[in-house]
Amino acid sequence: MGGGGYPVGSTTLAPVRAVVGSRVSDTHGNEGKVSHLVQAESATRHAVSKEWEIVGSFEDLDVSAEITPWKRPDLGPWLTDRQGEWDAMVWAKVDRAFRSAKDCADVAHWAEENHKVLVFTDDGITLDYRKGRESSFGNELAKVFLMLASIFAETELKRIKARVTAAHKHLRKTDRWAGGQPPYGYRIVDRPGGGRTLEPDPVTSEAVRYMGKLLLEGQSQWMIATALEAAGFDTPATHVFKNQGETYSSKRKTPPSNHWNASSIGKILRSPATMGLKLIGRSVKARKLARDAKGLPIRIAKPLFTDEEWAAIQAAMDERSVTRERANGAAPWLGVVHCDRCGDRLYRQENHARNGRIYEYYRCVRKTGKPACRGQSVKGERVTTAVAALVDRLAGVAMTVRKFIPGEDHTEQLNHVAQAMQDLRSEKRRGLYDYPGGDDEYSEALEVLVDERRRLAALPQRPAAWVDVETGETFVDVWTRADQEHRRQLLIGLKARLYMAPAVEGWYLPSELAARVRPVVGGGGGVALPEQVRPSGPDLRGARGKSSSGDQLLP
Repeated sequence: MGGGGYPVGSTTLAPVRAVVGSRVSDTHGNEGKVSHLVQAESATRHAVSKEWEIVGSFEDLDVSAEITPWKRPDLGPWLTDRQGEWDAMVWAKVDRAFRSAKDCADVAHWAEENHKVLVFTDDGITLDYRKGRESSFGNELAKVFLMLASIFAETELKRIKARVTAAHKHLRKTDRWAGGQPPYGYRIVDRPGGGRTLEPDPVTSEAVRYMGKLLLEGQSQWMIATALEAAGFDTPATHVFKNQGETYSSKRKTPPSNHWNASSIGKILRSPATMGLKLIGRSVKARKLARDAKGLPIRIAKPLFTDEEWAAIQAAMDERSVTRERANGAAPWLGVVHCDRCGDRLYRQENHARNGRIYEYYRCVRKTGKPACRGQSVKGERVTTAVAALVDRLAGVAMTVRKFIPGEDHTEQLNHVAQAMQDLRSEKRRGLYDYPGGDDEYSEALEVLVDERRRLAALPQRPAAWVDVETGETFVDVWTRADQEHRRQLLIGLKARLYMAPAVEGWYLPSELAARVRPVVGGGGGVALPEQVRPSGPDLRGARGKSSSGDQLLP
């Protein structure tokens, strides 16, 4: 048959096997939600009119035409592994297939080499490279029209990108949301007056506030991660997975692991986005504050913390970044019990006997640049007894929390205003105000900046500070309700240390803590005296006893 649905010269009249396809760059808009359906309908209608057998279909949703056809999720396999399953590929329009003249030429050349048919129904273009039709005049003419259409599509893509770039550049200096995934704690909503903006998400904003609360209560990032999981808060990845809407088909199809980690906690609490400030940048590392025409940060949504809370959270994060104490999977008294000889922490080891019993020891171990102290091994029971004695001594200590008193410093804001005034004067010198009314506009803008500088300069300046405030609880109150890990962290937080050896033992309290413990009745206890400085450890002060029984810690 010369022009029907069967190859020329065919004796078996085998039908042409057709695959129909579509592509949409963005399915979030109303048009994008149905565009692929309209394209598929047009392509299918053409194949049916030709009496072709439709053997498959593909649809690349939320896929840019800039991606080469061979690398597209749905189309790619039909051009590689499954190319032997079809004879004709049908599209609705050229710009759904290509927005690159090079991609168009590559696919056309590939179709010619593999004797395929390419159809673009709405554009009226058909390239038929089945055997016996490769060199037809119709193909040559169709190829010209196809290349012209692809060039127009490529030009249009460049115009679209230029418009989007200009729009994003403008949006960066406004309180409108330019698009993309919102920061954790917020959701995208309609903005009064047009466009989109952000507002606190009812659920994830509570998760962020909970993180800040736990951090200011002294909990580590690992503890916060555990608490978030216990409270049922979704991780950022899980939250995104559950809120993809109807366009989820082209995105992740399996739920991510819903386990929090310390790194995520730190990134969220460090991000200025939690204060409702707008960030720009393609990646987390490249993100920075968006600034308005005056150089001041743009607030796009309501902050999740007060200024005082934010300052306290950042100060707490800074403090934790200096010395990080292991918390996840740590031994019961890691960081509390130390070697009496070198002062380094002792590490727990377990020995499993043949009879099934487990013997626990705390030993001095070798580290880079430091050998292990020979013979420095203490039974776990003695460590437990020594900790109990230390806790008894600390029982009446009044517990405190560190409260951050934020300072008031407007230097950065003054610098922004000064820079804005400098830029304004530079524009004046360049003649950018040489038009009717320009001098008045310049004077008005400068006057606003001068008034702002005066206002900021008149505000008080004071440094930030930490103060200790009593909670109304004693050490034993907190100890009684704490689990094992929190008890370890409690002793570490108080800087209470036990220095132990196989035959002697003692403890050390910093002077500010020693001043708060209850007085020793009858001379008992084991707080080291200031003059008892151990020669082998210049920074250590400890108490030595005469007995190895561990029943009493003696000065």
